[in-house]
Amino acid sequence: MDNKVLDTINQIVAVQGGVAEWASDRSLEVLLPKKIASTLKIGELVTFTTSADTKGSSSYFVTYNSDILERFEGLLSESGYVASYGIKYDGYLKTSGFEKLVTETLRPQNGLIRVQNAVPAITPYVLFNVDYTAEASSKRLGMVSFWLNGITGVAGVDLGDALLWTVDRIASPSIEEQTATALNYEQLLQIGLQHSEQLIERELIPWRQKNTRQLQRDEKRITEYYQDIIGEIKAKIKKRKLEGEEKEGEKNRINATKLELKRKIKDLHERSSIEVTASLHSALIVWLQTVHINCQLIRKKQKREVVAVWNPYHKQVEPLRCSKSNNPVKSFYLIDESASIVCPTVWSA
Repeated sequence: MDNKVLDTINQIVAVQGGVAEWASDRSLEVLLPKKIASTLKIGELVTFTTSADTKGSSSYFVTYNSDILERFEGLLSESGYVASYGIKYDGYLKTSGFEKLVTETLRPQNGLIRVQNAVPAITPYVLFNVDYTAEASSKRLGMVSFWLNGITGVAGVDLGDALLWTVDRIASPSIEEQTATALNYEQLLQIGLQHSEQLIERELIPWRQKNTRQLQRDEKRITEYYQDIIGEIKAKIKKRKLEGEEKEGEKNRINATKLELKRKIKDLHERSSIEVTASLHSALIVWLQTVHINCQLIRKKQKREVVAVWNPYHKQVEPLRCSKSNNPVKSFYLIDESASIVCPTVWSA
């Protein structure tokens, strides 16, 4: 029970943009954003514990019935919520014969990958639902959703038909107890939000292109209008053969017209620029029976142990993650002394 209560708080803290660190098996040190701390009516730096013996003004004893836990859960109705369940898998999970599949799927371009062994293991998958608002001269509301592997940190993975049969769903504690997997919620949230930015930007491409075309038309129209005014002033100077103060006055009108044109164009660009804000709407953690394939990456004298995940619901080896961009990769390069994985675009940069 101890870890379950604190683990719940750990998840909510990550969703709310705070930082949590385990001080012990029964204590969690938390740094909260100022706004969240104010809403909870507690300090920004606090410790939550399931040990009744702990004392201190910044320490809070928590149980399932604690008022502080209810206040934390109340935040989820305003800024996202986290749910969790497991999937029962009754099929046979093979533990051999992955060598060819791995080498065909994962291809280090300047090194080797060797399969050492494979073991059945439970993998947590996190569904992120991120809503966003894009504002320019008009407003767009939308939401992007994607799955993220809680072990490898790879975003945009496919769960196959894992969620097809609702009768296979079981309460998450019964499956979580079978694994010692500790999720790094802060890292997963960071990767998830980064991936959501890419998806949101992709969704907004048609709208951005439409705005750009409209901006170009408006800019052309306004420029032609003011250029006509400048042309008329120049024609007037030439036709009337103005000199002295009269000519200087008309030149000042030309300069003023040019400044007004610049101001109008600047105003157009400001009104057509798109401002995007996004926030985590909700998250779902699904625990699946998978196979963890323990592999070794080798580049010259550098070696690195990695875990590749085989999902029986789509019968494929999932990609690995670029250590620089966090993008999923199947073809990659190995760099530095720790044989870090980078995608070809990072390698060539």
